[in-house]
Amino acid sequence: MYYWDDDDLVKQKLAAEFEKYTMSQKEVAEFLSIHASAMNNLIIEKRLIPLYTYNATSSRKMNIFFKQDVVRYKETLDIIRANRKK
Repeated sequence: MYYWDDDDLVKQKLAAEFEKYTMSQKEVAEFLSIHASAMNNLIIEKRLIPLYTYNATSSRKMNIFFKQDVVRYKETLDIIRANRKK
């Protein structure tokens, strides 16, 4: 028996890696302090590019984002927000 034969172990490893490197659309909206409905505009304007999109042909898409891309965009967004306050 090989280690990859155990489905539960594979699921746990995948879930741990996904949790470490990705964020859901809702998590991104909360992290950036924006409304979830504004996420679509960020994607259309290519400010944030999803790592993967489930149901790409459907009107109800679920986007998964690479966590490091979101962190970089937040740094840019924080600079823009700070400049607006001046």
